Amino acid sequence: MVLLTLLYSISQVMVIVGLLLILLELFIGIEAGFDLVLIGSILIISGFAGIAFDSYLVSTILAIILSFLYIVFGRRFVKQKVVSSTHSTNVDKLIGARAVVVQDITKNNPGRVKLEDEEWRATSAKTVSVGEVVVVESISGVTLGVVQKEK
Repeated sequence: MVLLTLLYSISQVMVIVGLLLILLELFIGIEAGFDLVLIGSILIISGFAGIAFDSYLVSTILAIILSFLYIVFGRRFVKQKVVSSTHSTNVDKLIGARAVVVQDITKNNPGRVKLEDEEWRATSAKTVSVGEVVVVESISGVTLGVVQKEK
Protein backbone atom coordinates (compact mmCIF):
# COMPACT_ATOMS: atom_id res chain seq x y z
CA MET A 1 0.00 0.00 0.00
CA VAL A 2 2.82 2.40 0.89
CA LEU A 3 4.63 1.55 -2.35
CA LEU A 4 1.49 2.23 -4.38
CA THR A 5 1.05 5.62 -2.66
CA LEU A 6 4.69 6.45 -3.32
CA LEU A 7 4.41 5.52 -6.99
CA TYR A 8 1.18 7.50 -7.35
CA SER A 9 2.91 10.51 -5.84
CA ILE A 10 5.57 10.40 -8.58
CA SER A 11 2.97 11.80 -10.99
CA GLN A 12 2.13 14.53 -8.50
CA VAL A 13 5.80 15.35 -8.05
CA MET A 14 6.15 15.68 -11.84
CA VAL A 15 3.33 18.24 -11.89
CA ILE A 16 4.88 20.22 -9.02
CA VAL A 17 8.38 20.15 -10.54
CA GLY A 18 6.91 21.22 -13.90
CA LEU A 19 5.19 24.20 -12.28
CA LEU A 20 8.41 25.14 -10.47
CA LEU A 21 10.38 25.02 -13.74
CA ILE A 22 7.88 27.34 -15.41
CA LEU A 23 8.08 29.75 -12.47
CA LEU A 24 11.88 29.59 -12.60
CA GLU A 25 11.73 30.57 -16.29
CA LEU A 26 9.71 33.64 -15.29
CA PHE A 27 12.42 34.71 -12.87
CA ILE A 28 15.35 33.95 -15.17
CA GLY A 29 13.75 35.34 -18.31
CA ILE A 30 14.60 34.40 -21.86
CA GLU A 31 18.18 33.51 -20.86
CA ALA A 32 17.13 29.87 -20.47
CA GLY A 33 15.87 29.95 -24.06
CA PHE A 34 12.33 28.86 -23.22
CA ASP A 35 13.63 25.37 -22.35
CA LEU A 36 12.40 25.45 -18.77
CA VAL A 37 8.85 26.29 -19.85
CA LEU A 38 8.78 23.42 -22.34
CA ILE A 39 10.35 20.88 -20.02
CA GLY A 40 8.02 22.04 -17.24
CA SER A 41 5.06 21.64 -19.58
CA ILE A 42 6.21 18.14 -20.50
CA LEU A 43 6.37 17.21 -16.82
CA ILE A 44 2.94 18.70 -16.11
CA ILE A 45 1.32 16.89 -19.06
CA SER A 46 3.03 13.63 -18.11
CA GLY A 47 2.12 14.00 -14.46
CA PHE A 48 -1.57 14.65 -15.18
CA ALA A 49 -1.62 11.71 -17.62
CA GLY A 50 -0.20 9.49 -14.88
CA ILE A 51 -2.82 10.75 -12.44
CA ALA A 52 -5.62 10.25 -14.98
CA PHE A 53 -4.57 6.69 -15.79
CA ASP A 54 -3.57 6.00 -12.18
CA SER A 55 -0.17 4.81 -13.36
CA TYR A 56 3.30 6.07 -12.70
CA LEU A 57 4.46 4.12 -15.78
CA VAL A 58 2.24 6.20 -18.05
CA SER A 59 3.66 9.44 -16.66
CA THR A 60 7.25 8.20 -16.82
CA ILE A 61 7.01 6.81 -20.36
CA LEU A 62 5.14 9.88 -21.62
CA ALA A 63 7.76 12.18 -20.06
CA ILE A 64 10.55 10.22 -21.74
CA ILE A 65 8.83 10.24 -25.15
CA LEU A 66 7.90 13.93 -25.05
CA SER A 67 11.38 14.92 -23.84
CA PHE A 68 12.98 12.90 -26.62
CA LEU A 69 10.71 14.52 -29.22
CA TYR A 70 11.47 17.97 -27.86
CA ILE A 71 15.23 17.42 -27.83
CA VAL A 72 15.35 15.87 -31.31
CA PHE A 73 12.80 18.00 -33.16
CA GLY A 74 11.39 20.84 -31.10
CA ARG A 75 14.48 22.42 -29.57
CA ARG A 76 15.97 23.47 -32.90
CA PHE A 77 12.66 25.01 -33.97
CA VAL A 78 12.23 26.84 -30.67
CA LYS A 79 15.81 28.16 -30.72
CA GLN A 80 15.24 29.64 -34.19
CA LYS A 81 12.08 31.41 -33.07
CA VAL A 82 13.33 32.61 -29.69
CA VAL A 83 16.72 33.99 -30.75
CA SER A 84 16.94 37.55 -29.59
CA SER A 85 18.77 39.78 -32.00
CA THR A 86 20.43 43.05 -31.24
CA HIS A 87 19.73 46.02 -33.42
CA SER A 88 21.72 49.20 -33.61
CA THR A 89 20.16 52.15 -31.93
CA ASN A 90 19.84 55.43 -33.77
CA VAL A 91 23.05 56.70 -32.20
CA ASP A 92 24.97 53.53 -33.06
CA LYS A 93 23.96 53.95 -36.69
CA LEU A 94 25.94 57.21 -36.81
CA ILE A 95 29.26 55.37 -36.58
CA GLY A 96 30.79 55.29 -40.05
CA ALA A 97 28.60 58.14 -41.28
CA ARG A 98 30.07 61.16 -43.08
CA ALA A 99 29.68 64.68 -41.76
CA VAL A 100 30.81 68.16 -42.81
CA VAL A 101 32.78 70.34 -40.41
CA VAL A 102 30.97 73.64 -39.68
CA GLN A 103 33.33 74.86 -36.93
CA ASP A 104 37.07 74.12 -36.88
CA ILE A 105 38.11 71.13 -34.78
CA THR A 106 41.54 71.11 -33.14
CA LYS A 107 43.24 68.56 -30.96
CA ASN A 108 42.46 70.52 -27.79
CA ASN A 109 39.21 72.26 -28.76
CA PRO A 110 36.09 70.51 -30.00
CA GLY A 111 34.29 71.91 -32.99
CA ARG A 112 30.97 71.25 -34.70
CA VAL A 113 29.95 69.03 -37.57
CA LYS A 114 26.74 68.77 -39.55
CA LEU A 115 25.49 65.23 -39.85
CA GLU A 116 22.33 64.84 -41.88
CA ASP A 117 20.16 67.74 -40.64
CA GLU A 118 21.72 68.10 -37.18
CA GLU A 119 24.79 69.78 -35.78
CA TRP A 120 26.90 67.79 -33.35
CA ARG A 121 29.82 68.62 -31.08
CA ALA A 122 32.90 66.82 -32.43
CA THR A 123 36.46 66.05 -31.40
CA SER A 124 39.40 64.83 -33.42
CA ALA A 125 43.02 63.89 -32.79
CA LYS A 126 44.03 66.14 -35.71
CA THR A 127 43.00 69.61 -36.79
CA VAL A 128 40.10 69.64 -39.24
CA SER A 129 38.97 72.80 -41.01
CA VAL A 130 35.51 74.07 -41.90
CA GLY A 131 34.10 72.44 -45.04
CA GLU A 132 36.12 69.25 -44.79
CA VAL A 133 34.38 65.88 -44.73
CA VAL A 134 34.91 63.66 -41.68
CA VAL A 135 33.83 60.13 -40.72
CA VAL A 136 32.31 59.36 -37.31
CA GLU A 137 34.45 56.84 -35.41
CA SER A 138 32.94 56.99 -31.94
CA ILE A 139 30.23 58.58 -29.83
CA SER A 140 30.58 59.67 -26.22
CA GLY A 141 27.44 61.27 -24.86
CA VAL A 142 26.59 64.03 -27.33
CA THR A 143 30.11 64.31 -28.75
CA LEU A 144 31.20 62.59 -31.91
CA GLY A 145 34.76 61.36 -32.31
CA VAL A 146 35.66 61.99 -35.96
CA VAL A 147 38.56 61.46 -38.33
CA GLN A 148 39.23 63.28 -41.57
CA LYS A 149 37.95 61.37 -44.57
CA GLU A 150 40.73 60.15 -46.80
CA LYS A 151 40.53 61.58 -50.30
